[in-house]
Amino acid sequence: MLQQAGQNAARWYAVQTKPCKEHTVQSQLSSRGIQTYLPLLPAASQRHRQDRPDKPFFARYLFARMDLTRVALSSVNWAPGVIRVVSFGGKPALVPDKVIQRLQDRLASVDGKAYLGGLPLRPGDRLRVTKGPLKDMEAIFDQRLSCEDRARVFIELLGRLTACQIDLHCLRRVAS
Repeated sequence: MLQQAGQNAARWYAVQTKPCKEHTVQSQLSSRGIQTYLPLLPAASQRHRQDRPDKPFFARYLFARMDLTRVALSSVNWAPGVIRVVSFGGKPALVPDKVIQRLQDRLASVDGKAYLGGLPLRPGDRLRVTKGPLKDMEAIFDQRLSCEDRARVFIELLGRLTACQIDLHCLRRVAS
């Protein structure tokens, strides 16, 4: 879901949320006039009536487009449901516009029903990401995560192994 707001010097930032608070944070930030993008996947099925039809692609994260000369970083960090704006070395990490656009383009073509089932995996197993924005990248399995059939894997990004959370159904074994 993309919320529009007219901001010229605004840049995209990743916002980490408390568990299952992505929609709450999106609503909070939008009500303050901050443009947000919460990448969503269509849910394959609903277990409970309260379940949302779409689920966040990145559990506990969304993106906010802000001009930090006009929006106090502390006002975002202290918003209900927010853990923090992702920062490195004390500075908020910028997310390039082209990354957001690529996510939007890729998620527009993803079928949520393809995210069913599971894989018997062990730490160190080599995998390939089959769908989504990291498609065709090689990953190393670390562990299953308790929420929504996701796994923590390591993917080489920018010359180093980076931990990522990915839906188990987007992973396939690499033939040895």
